[in-house]
Amino acid sequence: MPAYLTRRFSLALAAFMAWAVAGLTPAFADASAESFVKTNADRAVSQLSEPGLSVDERRERFGVLMDQFADLPRIGEFVVGRYAVQLRKDPALYRDWLATFRDYALTIYAGQLDQFSGRQVQVLPGTKNSTINNKQYSIVQTQVLRDNGQPMRVAWRLIKTDSGWRVVDVALSAGDNVLWLAIQQRQDFLAALDRNGGNVRALIEDVRQQTVQMRQRMASRPT
Repeated sequence: MPAYLTRRFSLALAAFMAWAVAGLTPAFADASAESFVKTNADRAVSQLSEPGLSVDERRERFGVLMDQFADLPRIGEFVVGRYAVQLRKDPALYRDWLATFRDYALTIYAGQLDQFSGRQVQVLPGTKNSTINNKQYSIVQTQVLRDNGQPMRVAWRLIKTDSGWRVVDVALSAGDNVLWLAIQQRQDFLAALDRNGGNVRALIEDVRQQTVQMRQRMASRPT
């Protein structure tokens, strides 16, 4: 696993486990959650694989899909933890943060799903539903086969909203390790905010720079 993924991995996993266990009531797998992931993951892969699109067209199409697939505002609040209170008190700051985080998150998700280009997402047994703080969640296990025939495992954490299922986190498997992206982002952002005295605007500028750098690396990849 690359160094940037392993950084604070243990803390991220511990935070996830503590959050998931609190108030959890187990339930059976939900076929609707599995269907939602299968349909939309395949659509996302198709959007990223379609030939003839410019980088901007590809990003715009993927962004529209992700706005329907993921609950980006909920994730955007989660990843700043206790500092979300500051955002709610300042509507302009809240809008700036969510727009910045959306751009950052789309870049990360596009980069990860790009590995699935031309492949079908297979839903695996082991989907589990739970109720946490009176909200229904589901974790759907999937895999795709790499060129070498080895499976790449991806888990999707969803929440049931008034408009249906929405993704709130994605877990990537690397060897024996599993990394939940939103949990890792929360650890990184909270560490940055603690260092800068809770200056969300400074974090916004930092995240914007990270997004630009990620896009530059993606653009330089061989096609």
